[in-house]
Amino acid sequence: MPNRAEILKQQFLQSLGFPWQSILSESRLAEILEEENIRYRNSVYTPVNTLWAMISQALDPDKSLSNAVKQMITWLSAAGAICPSADTGAYSKARQRLPEPLLQRLVPETAESLEKQVPSPQQWCGRTRTGL
Repeated sequence: MPNRAEILKQQFLQSLGFPWQSILSESRLAEILEEENIRYRNSVYTPVNTLWAMISQALDPDKSLSNAVKQMITWLSAAGAICPSADTGAYSKARQRLPEPLLQRLVPETAESLEKQVPSPQQWCGRTRTGL
């Protein structure tokens, strides 16, 4: 039986980036960033990490910036990566640096990816959104 620390580590690993990697993989996001000619500094808050944190923040009952940063710190720490400061300023600026056209492009692509994962029995009359 896993100890309490291992259980918490697994929960944290699942709390931010990992659930989204099958939907918004880092490689696919890198392709889109390249296609959109988006350049960024080498920091903890890469566009990929920032997007994953934003999604997690939007879905979490505690939608505060500080909670999103705490999740980012926990996730990166568990992954053995460099962790950001607990100050929310860098995360807030990273969110502002994401261009709106990038987000507008990601929404339909993400929706399509999610839709493909819905089993037929859970679809309305067996139809996909495009099949209506």
